[in-house]
Amino acid sequence: MEFDENKDEEIEDKYSEDDYVDIYSKGAILGFSVFFGVIFGGVLLMLNLRAAGYKRAAWQVLLFSAFYHILSGVLISATGLRVNVAAIKAGASGTPLNPADMQTVISLYALTLLINLAGGLVLTRYFFKKYFPDNDYYPKPIWTPLLVAILIAIAASYIVRIG
Repeated sequence: MEFDENKDEEIEDKYSEDDYVDIYSKGAILGFSVFFGVIFGGVLLMLNLRAAGYKRAAWQVLLFSAFYHILSGVLISATGLRVNVAAIKAGASGTPLNPADMQTVISLYALTLLINLAGGLVLTRYFFKKYFPDNDYYPKPIWTPLLVAILIAIAASYIVRIG
């Protein structure tokens, strides 16, 4: 068995620094999808695809994410689980929730996490793997999207609270 010492140099010559793209990792996309919603993970993947030059695929991912977001809302509504908003507002002020309300909140949260996990897995296992089959990218830091997602979550909770 012969070892070709020039093999690494050939690989380095074949792929220049321009062939590698800074994108958000699979883990970042999955995490944003689960904890903030599939639409957030879809936007990160869309940004990845645009950075890599896949503009048409980026729109497909964004449309899938929006459709999945709407579908998940329909699925959650179809379960018939309803949260007692008055009890939640009272709970926010320090009054403990009764067991029935607590069970409903936990059930809705668990269902939402499972639906978001399924959507995140589609984004990472299908779309990400289809367009980025190799690990030929540098992971991009998630601090800016994380800050944006937290600010959107705070704004949404504020809007719900005053509404």
